[in-house]
Amino acid sequence: MLMTCPHCKGRLKIRTSREVTLLTREAYLQCEDVHCAYTCVAIISQVRTIAPSMKPNPLAYLPVSTKRPAAEDTRQLDLLGGK
Repeated sequence: MLMTCPHCKGRLKIRTSREVTLLTREAYLQCEDVHCAYTCVAIISQVRTIAPSMKPNPLAYLPVSTKRPAAEDTRQLDLLGGK
């Protein structure tokens, strides 16, 4: 995961983090540009499931993500005779 500094557009590095809840962490970030030295706190949360766990934790419920329809590309040939 890449986060950029809002001031100098440099990379922010996660220095440390702590668990807030089972699904949320509070991360302390610092700009890698020593001349900028920006430091901040970010919240990182898990919000939905893409692939369910093979060892599910009943306390870690997240809704299953809905599939997004594929983008229509008029240049794509239909090899299966759909539409």
